[in-house]
Amino acid sequence: MTTHPFIKFPPKLDEFPPRVWLLLGEIQARIDHIKKLPIPRNESNLLRRMYLTKGVHSTTAIEGNSFSEEEVQRIIDGKLQAPPSREYQQQQIDNMLNAFNIVGKTQLGGSSTPFTLEMLNHYHAIILDNLDDSLADNVVIGSLRTHRVMVGRYLAAPPEDCAQLVDKYCDWLNQEMPELDEYEIANQIIKAMVAHVYFAWIHPYGDGNGRMTRLIEFVILLRAGVPDVAAHLMSNFYNKTRDQYYAHLQASHGEYRDGSYPEKSNMLGFIGYALQGFKDELDEQFLIVHAMQLRIIWHDYIHAEFRNRFSETLSTARQRQKRLILDLTIHRFDEPVSKDQIRDVSPALYLAYAERNKRMIQRDLNALVDMELLIQDEKGYKPNTDILLGFFANTRTDSE
Repeated sequence: MTTHPFIKFPPKLDEFPPRVWLLLGEIQARIDHIKKLPIPRNESNLLRRMYLTKGVHSTTAIEGNSFSEEEVQRIIDGKLQAPPSREYQQQQIDNMLNAFNIVGKTQLGGSSTPFTLEMLNHYHAIILDNLDDSLADNVVIGSLRTHRVMVGRYLAAPPEDCAQLVDKYCDWLNQEMPELDEYEIANQIIKAMVAHVYFAWIHPYGDGNGRMTRLIEFVILLRAGVPDVAAHLMSNFYNKTRDQYYAHLQASHGEYRDGSYPEKSNMLGFIGYALQGFKDELDEQFLIVHAMQLRIIWHDYIHAEFRNRFSETLSTARQRQKRLILDLTIHRFDEPVSKDQIRDVSPALYLAYAERNKRMIQRDLNALVDMELLIQDEKGYKPNTDILLGFFANTRTDSE
């Protein structure tokens, strides 16, 4: 192809610098760790809901959808109906949610279904379903484009080459990457990121290409065994760093001069950027999952403490104190609460203390401090989760 000589199959990946290998090692280790963390069903469903929302919000927001993450969650929950002027944006969200759910059901845990043009056209039809009125006249949903497309400063591959390029693209996706065949997850992570860039280069559809790139990346990560909550992280990162995202995509193909683009691409710039972002997002996700596990362990510890210290039939005061520490664990785990804020922590605590004076609240707080379940500082009271440090292996010995 004379205008886009850098679009070559199979992709030519230069020797990776040490930084890429280090990031891949850290990413694979973090994914393995997250996969092995035991999470109860309720908390697991909460995580999936949280990251599905982030994935839907991020991949549509990059394309200009103006709904906030909170609003996207309300749309998913059926609690928000957009006004007529924004119905097309809600349709974008509904479509992306449908696409992620379909992919999740068919690809989670691996799939042997090969990539084909028909598969991509099917995904494209899902993403742009019922959006005809908001699309340009020359956009055909579920079909390759037949016209030239400019994306910012980038002139996409000629329309007459799109069918052949997509066929080669799918053939490559269905092959193994010998460069990394000893590292299964690392192999697929690199393939997902390269596939993302290549699809953006080809830009085979009249609209929806950005959402397609991120959906394909999501499919590849799921097939590799990456947990669905982690597979949504890339779209979230791209949205957070949207300016860098577009800058790295632009740099990957260079500038159009004298009727064509440079023969060689700069793929490593995008890969380094995406890997660092994936690693950072995984680190943040791990902290969230770890904090969730701490809450569960702390919750169980509270029940055990009251059971061991008192009779099985707790007095009214002890029941109230137990409710107080449990609700602080659920609603204000890491945030100090003053005595005056206790009634606002939860409906249960509001009812428990509504008809009682502040002295009773203070007595209950003091009792929990004496039990070492609460700690007090100048900001207020918070669960004494330092107790849980004894449940984890120390990183140093007493002799060090």
